[in-house]
Amino acid sequence: MKILICDNIEELGEDFVEWSMGVLPEWRKEQMLKIKHLRGKIQCAVAYLLACDFDQSLPWRYNEHGKPYYADRDDLFFSISHCKSAVAVAIDDEEVGVDIEEVGRYRESLEKYVLSDDECRDKACLVRTGRANNAEAFIEIWTQKEAVFKLLGTGITHEIKDILTKYDGNLYTWKLGDKVLTVATRKDLA
Repeated sequence: MKILICDNIEELGEDFVEWSMGVLPEWRKEQMLKIKHLRGKIQCAVAYLLACDFDQSLPWRYNEHGKPYYADRDDLFFSISHCKSAVAVAIDDEEVGVDIEEVGRYRESLEKYVLSDDECRDKACLVRTGRANNAEAFIEIWTQKEAVFKLLGTGITHEIKDILTKYDGNLYTWKLGDKVLTVATRKDLA
C-alpha cells in the first residue's frame, strides 16, 4: 500500500493552478475549472497528481456513488480525501478507503447524530484517560467511518452509526499534527 499526503496545500496558489493546467488531462482540467474557490481547484489538481502518482497512463472514472477508480486497471485501487490544508491518497492492489480531517471545533450535536452509544462511551474514555480531547476523539472515529464508507464505495449512508460494527476489515489511524488520517483496508498492514 502507498499512502501519499500533501499537507501544505495552503502554500500553493494561482501559480500552481496555472502550472497544473499544463499537466492535467482535459477532463480533469474541466473539473478543476468548474470549482469556484482557489483552494478547491488546488485540491482537485493535487488529488489527481497524487492518485496518478504522476503517471498520466492511469486515467480514472467514477462509480455511481462518486467513488473514483482506475479506468484501465482492475488490479489497482485508490481512495482520495482532502481537508482544508491537506490531500491524502491511498493506493493499493485491493479496495482501500482513506480519510483525512483537521481537528477542529467539537460539536456535541454532530456526535449524537453520528456516533453509536458504544462509540460515545469509547470517545468519553479517550477523553477521561487524557489520550484525546473531545474534538480529537470525535475526529478519530469520524475518519474511521469515512474511510470505511470510501472503501465500500457507497457514500455515507443511513448506517453511519453502525458502520464500524458491521465492518470486518482493518482500520489504521494516525494523528499528524492537527490532522487525523485513517486508512480502511481488508489487509493486515502489521
